[in-house]
Amino acid sequence: MHKIPDETVRAEAVFVSHLQASDALSAEVVADTVDTLLHRDGPAGCAAGMAYEFGEHPDTAVPRMRWARDLVRREV
Repeated sequence: MHKIPDETVRAEAVFVSHLQASDALSAEVVADTVDTLLHRDGPAGCAAGMAYEFGEHPDTAVPRMRWARDLVRREV
């Protein structure tokens, strides 16, 4: 079994968060949101929420995940 990269876990948390691409986001807001979600739901909960959204809204989930991954990469 391999460890999931921290970047992936953070992107999943951003994906399921209330944050929007149209928001003016600071690094602090992103970090606080990710920390809150990971503490509350854990990595498995964030991954489950993401999987649900991909199943329910695949047309919007792909661009949202792309945005979440780009956001996390910029904030690291």
